Amino acid sequence: MRNVSSLFSLGTARRAGSILLPWVIAATVAGAADWPSWGGQPSRNMASETEKGLPDGCSFGTKNERGEIDPSTTRNIKWIAKLGNKTYGSPVVSQGRVFIGTAGNRSTDAAIVCLDEKTGRELGRFNCGSRNSYGVCSTPTVEGDRLYFVAPESEVVCLDLSSWLKPSGAVADAGSVRHVVWRYDMAEKLHVMQDHVASCSVLVHGDFVYVCTGNGRFKTADKPFYPLTPSLVVFNKRTGQLVARDDEQIGEQLWRGQWSSPSLATVNGKAQILFATGNGFCYAFEPADPAAKVAPDRWITTTLRGPIVYYINVKGQDTGGLSPAEYARKFTPLASMQKPALPVEFRYSINLPVMTPVHTIPTAKVPDVPILKKIWWFDCLPPEYRNAPFYARGGKGDGEKHPCDIIATPVFYRNRVYVAIGGDPVHGSRNSRGNLFCIDPTRTGDITRSGRVWNYDELNASITTVAITGGLVFVIDEASVIHCLDADTGQKYWTHALKGETGQLNSALLAVDGKLFAGKTILAAGKTLKILGVIDGNNVTSSSAPCVANGVLFKVQGDRLWAVCDKGEKAP
Repeated sequence: MRNVSSLFSLGTARRAGSILLPWVIAATVAGAADWPSWGGQPSRNMASETEKGLPDGCSFGTKNERGEIDPSTTRNIKWIAKLGNKTYGSPVVSQGRVFIGTAGNRSTDAAIVCLDEKTGRELGRFNCGSRNSYGVCSTPTVEGDRLYFVAPESEVVCLDLSSWLKPSGAVADAGSVRHVVWRYDMAEKLHVMQDHVASCSVLVHGDFVYVCTGNGRFKTADKPFYPLTPSLVVFNKRTGQLVARDDEQIGEQLWRGQWSSPSLATVNGKAQILFATGNGFCYAFEPADPAAKVAPDRWITTTLRGPIVYYINVKGQDTGGLSPAEYARKFTPLASMQKPALPVEFRYSINLPVMTPVHTIPTAKVPDVPILKKIWWFDCLPPEYRNAPFYARGGKGDGEKHPCDIIATPVFYRNRVYVAIGGDPVHGSRNSRGNLFCIDPTRTGDITRSGRVWNYDELNASITTVAITGGLVFVIDEASVIHCLDADTGQKYWTHALKGETGQLNSALLAVDGKLFAGKTILAAGKTLKILGVIDGNNVTSSSAPCVANGVLFKVQGDRLWAVCDKGEKAP
């Protein structure tokens, strides 16, 4: 895991990176046809009801002897833009520009790249100087002349686009730090310990920015563990002041990390902030109170309320059908000198992650800000999942039900919330069973039973956000199988396996114009399974979700971003 030191300093242009781009920006609200954030809308539904005329197929063409794409061999491709050698972020489109996070050939090349929406010409990049190899995985959120994202090492950054993007012909000055409106280092100030990367796409609602901190539990004890660090924090979008946080102490309940993004629901005219966590719960919080008075940089000491989570290593052992609590009573896994300071929750694990010592009560300094008020919460992990062992250090899964994170983002659609469970594929989630839940958000309190409209467990674990259109839910699991369900009842209409598309499990579906884009396959977004066409190309692996804006599909494939539209070209 990376150091928790600052990603970049505002004090020097060298660490902030260079920004070289000529362009002029009008600070206007994004058009209705833009796609300015993850999911294109605060509900995070990976679908568009307005875009029309997208093609049933396209071809990415072939490379010439210099390794460049030969435009004459492409079909229905508007333009091609070269990105870094790895791109895990997803594109967004706002006010004539495309923004996307990427990584270069070096681990310090993490950047937000800005492209011209019409031509694909690179207008510039904001280099973050990260020390990890994943680059910027956070999908940016654009509102007016502000761009918000989470940098690779736990920094929330707000950029001034009207300052950053220069008039045509001009070159940005080397002192690019002045284009940062504000930044908040969650690793330094909140002791956030991320597992792998920051992937949160922030939610902007009203005057506030809602951010998943990504705080996690590492797989081994050689890294620090901060169980009391908040999981959901709120900033003033103009100043960057921390104004609210959750107080659920989710950190102690984690299996690994947290990579989901907050979303917005409007239930009976009132807003709810939806948040799915690494402990398998989906929460709804009231929005931050704009009238609350918050003193900056005030801290209080908080204490773990309990229970303490203790993992029992059952690798190669027969648990005899006992639950972890029953097993602990029978075999007493705690050493005689370990006297629990709080009640203990026992869990099974194959190998052991980092744990809180049972004989101490953890304390920590946390921001003295208002606590987000819970409206409801829903446990997405049934007992049989929670009682099974967790693969702490790898494992390919065994087709059974295992505890896992929620990596997908909750989607709000027609007064219902939809979320699938699934964890890190390299830690046992792949090939393990999953579940998709439809939740009634009109209720309050613990609605694990009362709020379940339906659930669907005929899929493998899933880490992707669902797409819902025309009353149909589309979800893809970690076995690269697409499932089509009725949004009201959960009835299954069809499934389709994407054969030979390794890596497709990491990218979301996109439903638009009666079509469902999934990897290189284009299907009809209807109750009957129908293959409409294909995206022809040698490189079909992508961990980035596509988006659609102004009649164009923007899709990462390999080390390039492709703008796909219907040019009236026929397949050869």
